[in-house]
Amino acid sequence: MRTETDRSTPSAPASSGPSSDVPGWADLIDSYELALGAVERDYPVLNPDSADFREELMLEVYEAMKLLVKQGTAPALAVELAALQTAGRLRPH
Repeated sequence: MRTETDRSTPSAPASSGPSSDVPGWADLIDSYELALGAVERDYPVLNPDSADFREELMLEVYEAMKLLVKQGTAPALAVELAALQTAGRLRPH
């Protein structure tokens, strides 16, 4: 679910890629990355860097997120909703 974008080292000219073609693309990516970071912090089972990581659960969340995005939900909200629906019962209270 993590994006493969490393903004610290540009590998392509600024005029190529979706960011130049779609207004607000960078903001969309930024909000998704912030939401994903919050999900990984709140649900260690979804964080690949955690000892509690469960790949099968992360894949369930990813599939739920893709469905939500396909239905028109913004990616940042979709990842949060999918995590809540799928892994919410595992979150410590």
